[in-house]
Amino acid sequence: MASQFSTFFSWARLNGQIMEFILLLTIGVLPAVISEDQLCSNDEVIQGGRIEWPTSPVKGSVMTYICPVGFRPYPVSWRYCTRFGNWSRLRNVYHKTALEATCKEIKCLRPEQFEFGIYDPVKSIYKVNDSITFQCFDGYLLIGSATITCLPNGHWSGNLPRCDAGGTFCSNPGIPFGARKSGTSYGVLSMVQYNCGTYILRGSKQRTCLETGQWSGVEPRCESREAFDDVEDLAKVLNILLSTIRNRDLNSGAQIPGRKRKVDVFFVIDASITVGNENFLRSFKFVKTFINRVSDMKGMVRYEVIAFGSCPIVITNIRENLTPKAVMERIAQVEYRDYFNNTGRRTGPALEVVYSSINKTVNLHAGDGQAIPKQVIILITAGQYNGSPAPFIVTEKISNLVSHLPDHLDIVVIGIGEVFKDHLEHLVPTTLRSTKRHQYAFYLPSYHYLEKAQEVQKKHGNTQLSDCGIRGNTVQRPVSRIFGGIKSKEYEWPWQVIINLKNNEICGGSIISKRWILSAAHCFNGSREMTNILTIQTGSVNRKKMSREFQVVEVIIHENFSRPSEMNNDIALLKTKDPILFDAHVRPVCLPCTKKSAELLSSAAGSWDEACHYEDGLLTSHGGRNQKIMSGFITGWGYYKKHGYISSFNLNHAQVNIEHFRSCDSPYPLTDNIFCAKGATTDSCTGDSGGPFVMERNRRWIQVGIISFGRTPVCGVNFMGFYSNVPKLMRWIRERVTDLEYE
Repeated sequence: MASQFSTFFSWARLNGQIMEFILLLTIGVLPAVISEDQLCSNDEVIQGGRIEWPTSPVKGSVMTYICPVGFRPYPVSWRYCTRFGNWSRLRNVYHKTALEATCKEIKCLRPEQFEFGIYDPVKSIYKVNDSITFQCFDGYLLIGSATITCLPNGHWSGNLPRCDAGGTFCSNPGIPFGARKSGTSYGVLSMVQYNCGTYILRGSKQRTCLETGQWSGVEPRCESREAFDDVEDLAKVLNILLSTIRNRDLNSGAQIPGRKRKVDVFFVIDASITVGNENFLRSFKFVKTFINRVSDMKGMVRYEVIAFGSCPIVITNIRENLTPKAVMERIAQVEYRDYFNNTGRRTGPALEVVYSSINKTVNLHAGDGQAIPKQVIILITAGQYNGSPAPFIVTEKISNLVSHLPDHLDIVVIGIGEVFKDHLEHLVPTTLRSTKRHQYAFYLPSYHYLEKAQEVQKKHGNTQLSDCGIRGNTVQRPVSRIFGGIKSKEYEWPWQVIINLKNNEICGGSIISKRWILSAAHCFNGSREMTNILTIQTGSVNRKKMSREFQVVEVIIHENFSRPSEMNNDIALLKTKDPILFDAHVRPVCLPCTKKSAELLSSAAGSWDEACHYEDGLLTSHGGRNQKIMSGFITGWGYYKKHGYISSFNLNHAQVNIEHFRSCDSPYPLTDNIFCAKGATTDSCTGDSGGPFVMERNRRWIQVGIISFGRTPVCGVNFMGFYSNVPKLMRWIRERVTDLEYE
């Protein structure tokens, strides 16, 4: 090889324990092309599609089958040129073979069971663009999507349809298409189980009705072998990871004030023989693109890049503390020729290298009192693992290693081409699947989709800023009362605003769109025409460090609000003169009874009023009419001492539970538009009024209440907080705020 360099690589092998060998390798810096004399033929064909040929069909190069939308190559998506000058066999991981490749039409699974209703048309096979419409019997409410369509990736559009009778503690969890369900009781701690038969079950096989009225785990789905994930979904998770890396908690466990917690990112890349040169290059292009998007965070992110086949090879180690530029230079010098004879795919030993690095980091930082970095692992694999240990055993070990540190681990597994989908799911630790409730394992048919995901990720990176209910990935801590309680961190509540009133008084509010702020009417009673004295500040948790100030051009107070005789309809809208610019510090909160909440909650499929009533039950238990534990967070800069009259300079937050309406003991008439809530030692106080009461659902935050009044004028004495019920007041908001999607 011309022009050589020296670098260190770690080879990890398992012989009862991990042993690391540092070997000196020489790798050429020429482009990663296989230069062999023997060429593979170019007379291959695929029925119904075309072939993307390599520049030179030599040993290790790849030809990729390309099919029209709604079809995928069968039995394999690509083939590599062997050292004998012929293309690899037409045989997939399920041992299906063929004499000639074909483009196989993708189909969607049909409903095996649909309880308490009917659907049309009833067919044995549903092809791409076929639609099904669902109806429930009298007395049942249709939840999810009334009409769904078969998509080109073999999944159905919309949310899973099911018919709910009402009156049960948890709503009907539904039955995924292709599955059968056992369990028909939906009371507290009742369980349901799913069986996909010959299909692949992804998500939770068993779910339990929780005291919150929600089902545990992740909504399951059955898949055929041909179905694959949407690159849009992968792009969203990649953007969440990037946001996580960028927006780490300030001072979250750090010993030095003002210092951000660092992040370690591990890339574990399949380099076995079946991957092929072109796909190998696409994998590392993915890695370089990801690193480049956080390359400005100097000194905050360490990278470890591991390629594996028969053995894992460490290309960069986190302990080297290389700059992003140095990492990418090291990657650029790696050639597929150095891995071509990797006939194995020992994923477990590769992950053992990651475990060893994390273990050393945990022990090192525990000894010197430093904050332990967040650990992010991205695994890309293109086939079934072999050898021991099994990779899912190692990922569980990694999870257990940081189990005492909340939110300190993210693992994303991307399986491409010839993989077993159920094995992908098992690579993600149980704790991640059960607690974070979003997808961590993705299946793509070819490496081209890996590139597409990053294109979508880049395209949607800025538009995600305007998406509602997204906050920085921060550790959720136990909290006490809102006054004198835990200070909030940057990025935690990006929709929270300060409303500056006359006489240095303040109220809270929340951003619901680019021009509208939601708050409480009693903050502005008598100030309808005094917009010139009102200002809104955004962008920080510190009142003295707000990034932007906005003038108010309109204040809309509910026409049926009256004070002090009662506090019903305590809601107001403020319109800003200029549009609010969204960034990591400033984002809107989601509202119930909107198109976004319907997606997050799998809402009722009937009229808007029916959907809104259903969501009120899911979010507030109809104002505490049912015995469910509905927990959320309140935020504000209000008074923080008993009998004290000093507003906090720092945004505080507290966790509270909605109480049964009979225990509220309200000083004002308790209407359907009001609910009460409290924590063990939690209260809201003067200055918090107008602030949001929010709940997390599917990693988004929805505002369900507006801080209104307390049981007594003194904070922390006989405490109970009262809140305007946002779902009940959404029709009033809908008639005035037109820049939100409601259905």
